[in-house]
Amino acid sequence: MSAGEDGGSVSGAPQDAARRGAAPGPAVVSPAPVRRARTARVAEPRQPVPAPTPAELGVLVGARADGDPATAVTIARLADQLGYREVMLGEATGHDAFALGAALGEGPAALCLGPLPAGVRDPVTVARGAASVAALTGRKVGVALAASTSTVVEEWHGRARGVPATVVAESASVLRGPRRDSGLLAGMPVDFAGALVRTRGFVCALPPSNADLSVLAFGAELTEVAVARADRLIVPIGTVEHLARLRGRIQLAAERANRQPPRLAVWVPVAVDPEEGTRRDMLRALMPYVRAAGFAGMFTEAGFGEIVRLARSGAHVRSVVAAAPPEMLDSVAAVGSVTAVQAALSEYRAVGVDDVILVPHNPETLSALAAT
Repeated sequence: MSAGEDGGSVSGAPQDAARRGAAPGPAVVSPAPVRRARTARVAEPRQPVPAPTPAELGVLVGARADGDPATAVTIARLADQLGYREVMLGEATGHDAFALGAALGEGPAALCLGPLPAGVRDPVTVARGAASVAALTGRKVGVALAASTSTVVEEWHGRARGVPATVVAESASVLRGPRRDSGLLAGMPVDFAGALVRTRGFVCALPPSNADLSVLAFGAELTEVAVARADRLIVPIGTVEHLARLRGRIQLAAERANRQPPRLAVWVPVAVDPEEGTRRDMLRALMPYVRAAGFAGMFTEAGFGEIVRLARSGAHVRSVVAAAPPEMLDSVAAVGSVTAVQAALSEYRAVGVDDVILVPHNPETLSALAAT
């Protein structure tokens, strides 16, 4: 799926562009890349923090466009067994997040359903689905909204996309309401007539899920939406430096809105002792982000402007992956030995990331991290 204007998508990974090898938008002009290791990217000394344990980490499954739901369930159940705190259930072209959640059944890990495309999943559908999964599994349940793309909303579902940030903002207002005990997620009826979202009179027959509400965001507009209306802001991918700056912006925006800042989360691709082919696969998975405007700027700031220019020039993805230095993957992923992976995850925690959500390359990665 392709990245939206705010960098979001149904799965959070703009994969169609990678398969096509096409480059959206004009080339980015930037200085030549400065190749830096992860430890050299930190501008100011930071207090070391302990490596997060599974009880402090989340796991994202089911977000690949070519993903197998049975494999997603297997990884999610493994995360349960290993003591990971949260399992986030994305959805793409092959399965439904609510069905995946119900299939897991009972277990200790909390579930976060989504990111769900707000332009397709209306608030009643989201609230009813969350209540169903909570009732069927007995788990703590959360939901995540995303802006999604024109392909998903307009071409697949035949709906008007409107202004993506407005759809997410109005959907969040209906689901959460001005207080924790208001909105559809709390089981309260809502009469709402916005520019793009309308609902009136629905009351779910099931007990309310009281789900936490997350918003997948990268750009300024959806960041403001998350600060004003969500319990958590999730960044689909990011460098440590970007997350540090974002933490500061969230705090300032929350102060202006006179409310508590939302929790900050980030997806981190992770692999323990990967082979060279695995690293290439992970780099390839980054290419749609490299081509998307907001993420391209982040990679350029990190010193990879030459690769960004190449990716956005129309070069085939194989050529871009071959040209990318190893540090490009290291800037947004945690790869290497268990110790190296733990150190990379600790860097995110050190700059104020509340929830690190792993995107594991394989189940063995989760087992290796849980064994230490």
